[in-house]
Amino acid sequence: MKNHAAIILRDGDKILFVQRAATKKSLPNTWAFPSGTMEEGETAEMTVIREAIEELQIDVEVEKSLAMIELPKLGARLYFVVCRQKSNQPIIYDPAEIQNIRWLTFEEFFSEYNDEQIGHGLIYLRKNQEIWK
Repeated sequence: MKNHAAIILRDGDKILFVQRAATKKSLPNTWAFPSGTMEEGETAEMTVIREAIEELQIDVEVEKSLAMIELPKLGARLYFVVCRQKSNQPIIYDPAEIQNIRWLTFEEFFSEYNDEQIGHGLIYLRKNQEIWK
């Protein structure tokens, strides 16, 4: 199984959600958290710090690890890591990765997007709200 880490970037009660690029092999056009594959020797916390710089051009500080879920159909483990930004505002650095970003509360996000529009991690969080409330 591959290990992935998702950045739950908070700004007050708002969370940063990203829409994956239409050209992505996996889950094109779906809404998700910024995320990436953990490299050899990395922890989930190290991965989110690296991915925040690579994908959004921001420095983040890890607040806490929220949960880990297994996604057997994808052959992956997904770690949710809550962060706050230390500098800059997030930008779409690579349009081949991310095509849109939005700041919404979880409630706003889940009322606007259905399961066909979002990634597996967000589907899990919709069904297990006690994790993020």
